[in-house]
Amino acid sequence: GLDEEKIKSKLTSEIELVQKMTNYHIQTNGKRLRALLTLGSAKLCGYTKGGRDINLAACVELIHSATLLHDDVIDVADLRRGKKTLNSIWGNQSTILIGDYLLSRCFEMMVEDGNLEILKLLSSTSAQIAQGEVLQLQHKNEIDMLEETYLKIISSKTAALFAAATKVGAILSNSETR
Repeated sequence: GLDEEKIKSKLTSEIELVQKMTNYHIQTNGKRLRALLTLGSAKLCGYTKGGRDINLAACVELIHSATLLHDDVIDVADLRRGKKTLNSIWGNQSTILIGDYLLSRCFEMMVEDGNLEILKLLSSTSAQIAQGEVLQLQHKNEIDMLEETYLKIISSKTAALFAAATKVGAILSNSETR
């Protein structure tokens, strides 16, 4: 399965602060739902060769992590999953940059995997999440937000990555049989 060591090894950096912040973030690990969905869908679709599923599950997790870090800055959050947020410890500037670093590493891993369809899917999903964030920010203080707007926000911010996670597994097993 997907372990912390896998993600940690992908995030090693010579920059001490980068290392410190990414380690801290990984230790506040959540349920890894999106990663599990990626692994589960790959298995369900009959993917058997090698560890590409684990690599891509780590990718999906990194996209999610990056959005959480950026989210915490936007929401001026002090706690996430009962632990202090990176921004409350190291400040907004470093946290934004670490979010960018996680995304960059993720794209490196996708390029390494070499499947263009997956690269296309996950990059457009990342763009969709960012747009959902902006939309949410635009409508931040509206008490009477339209249901349509609300649904657009949550489908971009949350549903898009869940959907992509399951598609990745399907694409993987599909590319195996070609």
